[in-house]
Formats: sequence, C-alpha cells, structure tokens
Amino acid sequence: MKEIPNQIEERRAIVTVTIGEKFWKLAEYTHPLLSRYAVTCDAEFVVVDQPKKLTEEFGLATYERFQLYDLLDEYHRILFIDTDILVSLDSPNLFDLVPTTKIGVSSEERYSMAGRDKTVTQEILGKVAWKNPYFNSGMMVLSREHKPVFDTNNSDLLLWSTGEFRKKHINLLNDQPFINHRVNKLGLKVLDLGYQFNHTRVITPTHKRFRSYFIHYSGPSGHRYGPRSEQVRKDAHVLSSRFLLQLSRKYPWYRWIADRFDKGFIKYIVKDKFKIV
Repeated sequence: MKEIPNQIEERRAIVTVTIGEKFWKLAEYTHPLLSRYAVTCDAEFVVVDQPKKLTEEFGLATYERFQLYDLLDEYHRILFIDTDILVSLDSPNLFDLVPTTKIGVSSEERYSMAGRDKTVTQEILGKVAWKNPYFNSGMMVLSREHKPVFDTNNSDLLLWSTGEFRKKHINLLNDQPFINHRVNKLGLKVLDLGYQFNHTRVITPTHKRFRSYFIHYSGPSGHRYGPRSEQVRKDAHVLSSRFLLQLSRKYPWYRWIADRFDKGFIKYIVKDKFKIV
C-alpha cells in the first residue's frame, strides 16, 4: 500500500509589537488576552519587543511592524494585532475565516480620513488601481504571499516616512496609509471582516464596543477619557467578567451610563471642559 506523505504543518502566530514604556503599560492587560486567544487559534504568541533599526531609519517605532517581513519566513500565517487592542475570548478564529489568498482586515472607509489618505499616498507614491477598501492596519491576517508588503528595501517606504510633504498634512498617519497603498499597488486582495474585529473610536457609538470582538484603543480619546492604560484596564475587567460583558453587550445604554459615571470621565469634564485644575 502506497504511503501518503505527511502534510507540512502550518505554523501560525499572533504577533504584536510592544516597544516603549507606555505600550508595556497597555500590554499588562492586553497580552494575557492575546496569549489566550493564540491558544484558541492554535498559534504561537510572538511579542516583537526589540527594535531592528527600523525606528532609526524611518523615524518612528510604528515601523517596527515591518519586522513581519522576516517573521513571514518563519510562519506560514500571521495575525498581527496592535498592543492597544483587547480581544474577547469568545472571538472566532480569524485564521478559519480568512482564506490564505486574502489579507483579513477591517475597513474604515466610511469612518476615517480614508479619502485624504488615498489621495495623498497616490500623489506621493504614484497612482494605483485602488480596488480594496481602506483598512485599519492595527489588525491584519497575513499569509506568506503577502510578505512583499513589508519589504523595507522598497524605496517608497523611505520616501513616505521621511518626506517633506508631511509638513503640509496635519494628522497624516504613518505606516497605515503606506500599507494600504502598497497592498493595492501589488494587486493583492483583502477581505473586510467588519469593524467587530477592529473597533476603533471612530467606527460606531463607542458604548456599543463590547458587541465587538476586538476593541482598539486608538483615536482621539480611546473609548473613554483619561490615561489610555486606565481605559484598557477597566475594559479588560469587563471582558474578564461574563456578567459584566453580557450586560454591556445586551444593554448598551447601561454601558453608556457606566462610562459617564466613571471617575476618568468625570475628571475630564471637570478639568478640561471647565478648565479647573
């Protein structure tokens, strides 16, 4: 009887970048959930905590996520998740939802400065056949075929990260517009998983955030007010309590009230609105 050769086991990883004190404060609450989610996904949990001169070369630590280029040699598939994202433990396995031929992302085409970013990137980096929705790069499901997106030898990356044009554009994001442009330039396809897998401050009424699986604390004030680490700590407590999580999901009005009776929110109103020290 002819033996059937063993299939090569697919190596998966959930990868996050954590460099700098403020991110390690967030990691205290986000990493335990990411680690447990990795077990659910039959994946390794990988923390990129050492810079590889990408910060020096391109000006900001956010470009350290381009270490994904080398990691995609080691792993067949990677789910990249920003360190300021809380993941609910009942989240579906994203590796099962996204085919290897596509990049799994969450579109913010209707909510962010997508139009501006698409215009500026094409002015600087050249016109492309932009067929995909503009997505938030804080969560991406990747396969090895997507490795060229993160090639730091690409001259466009240096032009984009250090160009003088940035002085003319207020609040222009750094690597996210570049990654979006690069994906379209390479003709790659994305799968929009919906904001439930990357719920940022701009996406939908923030008191409904616990109806999403991934809560991302980006944006002007995260999802509350006050120090971001305190926001994450309090919401991690909700996610760890089945009762509080179900209450917040089923009755968003309860979460709206709870947020506004939070000490951080009250302090914000008193200090910032009435200019009281």
